[in-house]
Amino acid sequence: MNIDFPAIEAMSENLESVSFPADIDGKRTRCAVSLEALQDNFRGDTMDPLECFRSNRGAIEAKAEQLIRRGRFEPDGSIMIRSRDGA
Repeated sequence: MNIDFPAIEAMSENLESVSFPADIDGKRTRCAVSLEALQDNFRGDTMDPLECFRSNRGAIEAKAEQLIRRGRFEPDGSIMIRSRDGA
């Protein structure tokens, strides 16, 4: 399985997560990290969520890749990193 993460990120429409894409074997998949996960696992309680995401991009993408490889997709086919998933 080939997984790439384009350098794109955005606040979600509901402002409860930062979303970013993953290309899994050439297919685009939506990934997101909750604001709670940013605060709890990536020291995001002291900075803007997008700044926190960018500062921790490598660790967040590694966590997303781990969830993808485990097949832990949401019902809509996306990946959501939650606080309980750790850093």
